[in-house]
Parts: sequence; C-alpha cells; structure tokens
Amino acid sequence: MTIADELARLQELRDAGSLTESEFEEAKRKALHEQPQAAPVFGGAHVPGQVMGINEELYSMLMHLSQLLVVSGLGIIVPIAMWLIGKDESDFVRRQGNRMMNWFLSSLIYAVVFGLLCLVVIGIPLLMLLAILEIVFPIIAALKANNRELWSYPLAIRFFDED
Repeated sequence: MTIADELARLQELRDAGSLTESEFEEAKRKALHEQPQAAPVFGGAHVPGQVMGINEELYSMLMHLSQLLVVSGLGIIVPIAMWLIGKDESDFVRRQGNRMMNWFLSSLIYAVVFGLLCLVVIGIPLLMLLAILEIVFPIIAALKANNRELWSYPLAIRFFDED
C-alpha cells in the first residue's frame, strides 16, 4: 500500500467518524514517518501523545487514581484540575476525563441520596457500598487507561459525552 493509499484510507475513516481529528493527525504523522510537531501550549511545547511532558496513558492513569485522595480532600480538586489541564492537550485524556467526571458527579448524587436514606436505615449499607465502589472503580479505570483502553464507569450517569 502506498502512502497516498494509506492517507486516502485514513481520510475515509475520519469522514466516516471512525477517527477523531487528533487520531487522524497521529495516524497521518505515522504514515508519513514524521517526527511529532511542537505546538505552543502554556508557553511550552506540546508533543502529540503527551500531556505536561508525560505520556497520555500515564497521565490518564494518575488522573483516575487521584480520586483516591478524597480522604485528604484533594480527591475533589486534583482530578478536576488534571482533567481541565489535559483535555485540551490530548483527546485520549479528554475521553478518559469525561468518563471520570461522569462517575464523579454521579457518585456525588448517589452520596446525597444515600445520605438522606440513612434516615430510614437503608442508606447506611448503600453508603458503605458506594465507599467501596469509590475505591474499586478508579483503580479499574486507571489500569484500563494504562493499557490505552476506554472504560466507562458502571452506574455513571452520562453528563459528558463519552464518544
């Protein structure tokens, strides 16, 4: 297959919606055997596949795991900040972050509802179950992100697009 054929195939995939713009650009760069092009971001250089100088898989993994900091109160600030910083630099991080934020907002809603249900006792075991899921789900998502897989948190309400 010639380079022209490969580029035409990639264009068809992008037009059909099978590839995002960033995935198309990365595949095109690989097809042309080019080096990543630097583009200014926050006064530095942006390299495709990296966010803040680390690869996007590791960044996504750390973003999911940062939810475990909730005991210190940083589990609210750090994941949101990482998502806001990384979503414009990497489509992979944006997609991972959207899934994480869907779970984050859903779990807040569940916590409020289960807290109210504590008045009739049923909320206590539900809150304990939610606490376990708050540990298990981010770990699973982090492992999947490190393997470059997209994993939607079960029970998450879709506030953000998970394309």
